[in-house]
Amino acid sequence: MFVDKKSPIPAYFQLKNIILKNIQSGAYTAGSLIPSERDLGECFGISRMTVRQALNQLVLEGVLNRERGRGTFVSRSKLEQKNIMSFSEAVRQKGLVPSAKVLNFISVEADAGMMDVLGLRDIEKVYVLKRLRLASFIPVGIEEDFIPQKYCPGLERFDLTGSLYRLIKEEYSYSINYVDNVVEASRPTREERELLEMSSGVPVIRVAGVNYTESGIKLFRERAVYRSDEYKYSMRVYVNKNLE
Repeated sequence: MFVDKKSPIPAYFQLKNIILKNIQSGAYTAGSLIPSERDLGECFGISRMTVRQALNQLVLEGVLNRERGRGTFVSRSKLEQKNIMSFSEAVRQKGLVPSAKVLNFISVEADAGMMDVLGLRDIEKVYVLKRLRLASFIPVGIEEDFIPQKYCPGLERFDLTGSLYRLIKEEYSYSINYVDNVVEASRPTREERELLEMSSGVPVIRVAGVNYTESGIKLFRERAVYRSDEYKYSMRVYVNKNLE
């Protein structure tokens, strides 16, 4: 493959297609580092500015991702969580194996803030479960759940490395009806970078929400952080018919 400078097709667009073909053929595999701008320019006899234009388009399209100080990599196909879906379910849909490592599990008295979030009237015991979530042994997220002990008594008796949604449904007969979530992007903390094995240039997606049962019980609160290079969050938004 080569870049034809006499072609009416712009050189950057030709290079872009060459890179795409290399990805499709497996010459550039998911997660692999592609040649530098200088190397690509020398290989195809084009300027670094032209190479940068091709790479910029592929980064914007999500085909490539840049990591400061490391280079440009072929993007992996991200895990996609849609609406109410457990992490385990999202991982299995990608043909990967979900797993979890329990980082912390304690029972504490809910403070005023947690009482307000979970609609608790009195000071009550709350389970705090913090887990590292993995997809085929690749760390993708950190989830921290706050569960009133009165709803799930004896939770410590169970294996907490699987789907929490499934455990709560099978053992306590609760089904999640909807979730109020806040989703935002931010920089990871040092602890998060280490647990998720991330470079400092990659942002994270933070999701904080309350899970409601069909009867309106605020069953548990979850705070989670996910690698933005491995995970994306999709949701369906409905139009309010009362809007004019």
